[in-house]
Amino acid sequence: MKDKVVVVTGSARGIGYAIAEAFGGLGAKVVLSDVIDLTHAETALRARGVTVMSARCDVSIPEDCAALVKAALEAFGRIDVVVNNAGVSIVAPFEDCRPAACKKVIDINVLGSMYMSLAALSALREARGNLIFISSVSGVRAIPKGAVYSASKAALRSLAESLRVELAADGVHVGVVSPGFTTSDAKKTVMNGDGTERSIDRPPHDTPEGVAREVVRAVERRSRERVLTPMGKTTAVLQRVSPRLLDKILSVRALRD
Repeated sequence: MKDKVVVVTGSARGIGYAIAEAFGGLGAKVVLSDVIDLTHAETALRARGVTVMSARCDVSIPEDCAALVKAALEAFGRIDVVVNNAGVSIVAPFEDCRPAACKKVIDINVLGSMYMSLAALSALREARGNLIFISSVSGVRAIPKGAVYSASKAALRSLAESLRVELAADGVHVGVVSPGFTTSDAKKTVMNGDGTERSIDRPPHDTPEGVAREVVRAVERRSRERVLTPMGKTTAVLQRVSPRLLDKILSVRALRD
């Protein structure tokens, strides 16, 4: 990864920052982007000797994505990797989800990844680079109270499948990394069905650093998809071989919650 240029959306903290840190530690030049302040993330990476730039970018706005790509090319002359990590989540029964909250999830998780990919496509073709989507185990198998979020993450897997074939002749690798529940900082929130925010109260199965290592491996090995954590891998297998059994397991869990 020495001197490769890596763009990571949603990288002020959490998984996005860990991904940027992992690539930077391997000698890559890193482009941070987020809708929240990036000062701390940029300063921390510079202190580690990483060549880094940052720019505010709301991925749900196509013009922001185009501006980010332009800034990265002006600063570093190329883009080798784009990691579509920016995302938000709703945790609520579907009937409690209001249209505006549903739209926000789709605008950021799905359209945001599309807009960023479209903006960077020419540069990735030139570099024969890597386009990575951060999906979720919930995109492999939807979970109760996660209908909207799961749908958005499943959409990314479908998008990647199409682009993988479309871009193969151009030498562009398209990969998907599907984490399970990960630890997060105290400031990170999920949305209720009405769009209000609340803290995350789920048990973690992985860390941002663990996810970041798998993203790096996905790029280095040009993997199609990496489903993370033992629970995530088990879920993926059950979804293929016995989805009805998985329905029952998830129904019991939903009643317990």
